[in-house]
Amino acid sequence: MSAEAVQGLDRAELAARIAKGAFACVAILDPGLIVLGGELGQQGGDALAEQAAEHLRAMSPAPTEIRATTVKGDAVLHGAVLTALDRARDNVFSAVTPER
Repeated sequence: MSAEAVQGLDRAELAARIAKGAFACVAILDPGLIVLGGELGQQGGDALAEQAAEHLRAMSPAPTEIRATTVKGDAVLHGAVLTALDRARDNVFSAVTPER
């Protein structure tokens, strides 16, 4: 959710909406852990995560934690760069075969 999408919502309503979306994921995937990322996770912090987890516990029998992100910056971009570097290394070094 973007900052514009949650503008005007109080924390309780936002937590309830997060839990509703999380429930859809839990019902299908049973992830065990959902991380609130981006601006929402950073600004809402542990308090928002705990409120959303309370709402989710009331809806779902599957035990699922909700936590706020601790990653600063653009985590998706950093993950993509690390993945690209790993693949590039694999491609470069797996293509080299020593001659015997």
